[in-house]
Order: sequence, then structure tokens, then C-alpha cells
Amino acid sequence: MELGELWNRVYGAESGTLPQIDVRVLPMLCHHCENAPCKAKCDSLGFHAIVQRSDGIVYIDPAKCTGCQQCLPTCRYKAISFNAKTNKAEKCHFCMHRIDAGLEPACVITCLAITREFGDYATLRAKHPNAKSMGGRVRILYDNMGGEPEHDGSTAGFPNPVECHH
Repeated sequence: MELGELWNRVYGAESGTLPQIDVRVLPMLCHHCENAPCKAKCDSLGFHAIVQRSDGIVYIDPAKCTGCQQCLPTCRYKAISFNAKTNKAEKCHFCMHRIDAGLEPACVITCLAITREFGDYATLRAKHPNAKSMGGRVRILYDNMGGEPEHDGSTAGFPNPVECHH
């Protein structure tokens, strides 16, 4: 990944006035679906550029990607982007090279808000047994790695969401 590439959109909204400000954020990234629609589309075209590893990570093999962009509209999470410099589709792959080396994904260690963690949902839940539900507003979006897409790609529940960075 190079400076300027975008693999993870973060939407945010603020409401209220000081000292009672409500800040909500919603990261929209690849869910690494078990039956990934992007992979199915790529395979149906005969390119087989989207690969799913045994650990569930779905990635785009740049050596096989033709740049046709047919996979982009199939993602419910709008997680695939097109790099005009390389003429290839690309998306988050959880920094699989870092995971393979026993390290965390780069987004986890560089998050300025120190709010990201990576790992098995049950392990993370056990690590934070006193996590509060925040009045029912918190929704688990990413506990289905290896499962089916459960989200429609919208940012419903986030008033006037705008991208925090792009």
C-alpha cells in the first residue's frame, strides 16, 4: 500500500454541544466473506484474481488482476477500490504479510484513536468483559469473518455520515 491509497473508509458524525458531544465512527472495510461476491464475480469471468486463504482472508492477486473493475460493484461494503496508477483493483487484506510474521495489521498499530484491535471475536470479548453496550447503539459488524455478508453497506444509524478521511 502506498500513500494515498484507500482500503478503509471511516465515516463519522458528531452531534451535541460542549461538554456533551456525541461522536460516532463507522469503519467500512472488507469483511472477508466466506462466499465473497467479489471473488465469485472474478471467478465467473475466468480471472481468478481474488483468492481466499485458509484463514479466511480474501485478497486480490495483482499478478492476476486485469483491471476490469467488475468486482467493485459486487461488494456490499464498498471495500474494493481501483488504483489508476497500477490499473488494478485492491482492498484490505489485513496486512496478511504482517499476520504471517506474527504481527498485527498496520491499521491496528497506527490508529491514532487507539480503538482498533485484531483477533478472534471470542478472545477479544473475553479481553474486554466489561465493555458496555452504549445504549444499544453498538453493532458488531465484523464478527462474521468467514461468514456471509450481513450488512447492506449503508451507514444507517449514523446521522449525516461523512468520510473522516479520504
